[in-house]
Amino acid sequence: MKYLISRTDAIGSNILTMPMAQAIKEMDPNATVAFITSKTSAVLFKNHPYVDKVFILDRASSYPKKVKKSLQIFNEYKPDVYLYTGGSQTPNFVAWLKKIPFRGGHLKRWQSNFTLNRAIRQVRSEVEGHEVFYNLALLGELENYSKIQDKEYLPFFNFKESDSDISDFNKELEAQGLDSSKELIFIHPGASEGILSWPAKNFATFIKRINNIYPNRFNFIISHIPSDMKYVAPIKNELVDHEEKNIFYFDGKKGGIVNFLNILKHAKLFIGPSSGAIQMAAALEVALIAIFSPIKSQSSLRWGAKGKGFIKNITPNVVCGEPDTCLGIECPYYDCMAKLEEDRVIEIAKSVLNK
Repeated sequence: MKYLISRTDAIGSNILTMPMAQAIKEMDPNATVAFITSKTSAVLFKNHPYVDKVFILDRASSYPKKVKKSLQIFNEYKPDVYLYTGGSQTPNFVAWLKKIPFRGGHLKRWQSNFTLNRAIRQVRSEVEGHEVFYNLALLGELENYSKIQDKEYLPFFNFKESDSDISDFNKELEAQGLDSSKELIFIHPGASEGILSWPAKNFATFIKRINNIYPNRFNFIISHIPSDMKYVAPIKNELVDHEEKNIFYFDGKKGGIVNFLNILKHAKLFIGPSSGAIQMAAALEVALIAIFSPIKSQSSLRWGAKGKGFIKNITPNVVCGEPDTCLGIECPYYDCMAKLEEDRVIEIAKSVLNK
């Protein structure tokens, strides 16, 4: 049987969909599994032992182009089972057009009621479970689901490791006056669109305090992509008088995702808010402190990092009743992210750094 999973949205969402492939192959040992995903996310599936093929669909393309590309994918792969998990709904239409026998997945919008014949309705905004849980539940309409129903599956990568990536990175550090022999602490302040992050002042204070506790031990790698500069610039301002030569601003997009992963896997600790970057760190088994908003749809219950390494998902200690959006100054817990104390994060970090 040929299975085709469609997930063309964010990197983090793609990572949390990966476990479906392993589950399918345990349900059906003769299965062939393919993904439709974005160009950015496609490299994450490379050499994955449970993913046999990856197709790319650009969500930003015009509708006719997406239909044409989807038709090419279905004509080439000829799936028996199609599963929609998120992103563009164009493949749903083409799956219906091609009369794929089993068209399952997530009934996300009204269109899917017409194009999918074995999908299930999930009100994910109710946050009754994790994204991995929701994705695996989409397999419930398939035979042998009982084989995997109570199992836990975690994302992981199988990309080609490159010693030259970290070697070149160390040369960049030295060119900026940093000592490349120091251990690395990654800080990724950028969050997914609309997600609350820890304020710049808190990140900056964390760096200063860790420097005082562990003198001359760490380089702080502030990773980002160009769209994250609204988070990075305030941290730079907070650290303008910081005298330590151990801070490096790292554009992870410059060398590509695999380059970023090859460097990130050397980190002693990773800290950041909800984003694709924390899911990458978790999949690499890098020790991780993930900072989450208390807003229901942004919570760690839904989006918490999943992996085999040390993971601490933390949230401000407030009772937030908002399902989707921060009320701002109208909220009695306004500025709750700033109230997530550095002391709490420092103590968790020390439990990792003291090992």
